[in-house]
Amino acid sequence: MAKKVTFQTIADELNVSKGLVSLAMRNKYGVSEEMRSKIVLKAIELGYEFKQNMQKQKKNITLLVKNMGILNEDFWRRCILGIETECANENVGFTILGWMSLNDGEDISMNILSEKCQGLIVLNQCQRSIVERISRLSIPIVFVDMINPLEVSSDQVMANNFNAGMQAVNYLLEKGHRNILLFGNIDYSFSFLQRYYGCMKAIKRAQKRGEEVRNVNIIDCVKTHLIDDVYQDDESDLCNDAALCRYLEENGEVTAIVCFNDSILRRVLSILKKRRLRVPEDISLISIDNVQCSEDNDITSVDIPKAELGVQAVRMLMERIENRRTNSVSLELNTTIAERNSVKDLNHEKD
Repeated sequence: MAKKVTFQTIADELNVSKGLVSLAMRNKYGVSEEMRSKIVLKAIELGYEFKQNMQKQKKNITLLVKNMGILNEDFWRRCILGIETECANENVGFTILGWMSLNDGEDISMNILSEKCQGLIVLNQCQRSIVERISRLSIPIVFVDMINPLEVSSDQVMANNFNAGMQAVNYLLEKGHRNILLFGNIDYSFSFLQRYYGCMKAIKRAQKRGEEVRNVNIIDCVKTHLIDDVYQDDESDLCNDAALCRYLEENGEVTAIVCFNDSILRRVLSILKKRRLRVPEDISLISIDNVQCSEDNDITSVDIPKAELGVQAVRMLMERIENRRTNSVSLELNTTIAERNSVKDLNHEKD
């Protein structure tokens, strides 16, 4: 059994007094910021269990994101709105911290501790090294739309992305489409990979029923921006535009494209426009996300419950904080089809 880390343990490691460690850890006057940082980082390194007085203060949580640009992405803006709404309902304060925005030498653990937060919500993507550091803080963590890369106790809330992929392909099959192109970089995120698996499951089921369904997969991307398992450039890494352009130039067999999210949809619409291909007259489109791009362009989309992801993340985190639960819980939210006018019904043409 590991020996408990105390203020004296930390003091001995740094060759300072126990009183100085106490002042630093309680954020009291009389300690320089440099020394306080040194003491807190040593405490984290040694595995000190940080304790918060839950009863006497308003609860605060930190929302950890890749960068603040996520606030401009419609999907995550709606998710964060759900977080904000639930925090307001529960009288919980929250701050947003972009881990890619930290200056060189600036420690994420110090940033989190300075906010005096009792819990963390991590959105979408996070480097393994960052997760390792925040896990040492011994505060509850909920991951949204990503899998915890470490074997530590935490919760996760996701949409049922596998089902979303199945719904997208099944909708196309119902409309008579048998030549389907799947488009998006499956290495970009866990949700993309699950959506791809769902699409393939629906295709294989149809083939087992004796249906002549063919699929084209453009699901890779040049991995020039992959660092510590996280893509650094959102736009260039989402999908392989050049490969899609080449395929459309050389082949005319596919009747429908599944876009793994609405950011990919935006780029596909631009490519089709340049090639003067009309939706749905020349080619049908369906996306997964159902945010502003699909809404504005009248595109049928599988709706991911964005705001509910945020609401459930806060509820799971607060339950974990208040009940001091240690077992991990995973929650998947169901998806639905938002039907519009981007998929041509080929059944009528066969009649």
